[in-house]
Amino acid sequence: MTPQYCHKCGTLTDSPVLVDEVHAASGPGRNIYACPAHAARVPAALTPAGALADALRRGRSG
Repeated sequence: MTPQYCHKCGTLTDSPVLVDEVHAASGPGRNIYACPAHAARVPAALTPAGALADALRRGRSG
């Protein structure tokens, strides 16, 4: 896999872990990665897709 930057600490990691996907209405979306040490610590609400999913679970749309 290609090295990626960790969403939490910003370091470049050779072992990125996919923690979220950001979908786009037009054009490609993007993936959010974290280093192995931070993969379990990235709260879903810190990423746009995770924040939306969290709001929808709570019954709010915005």
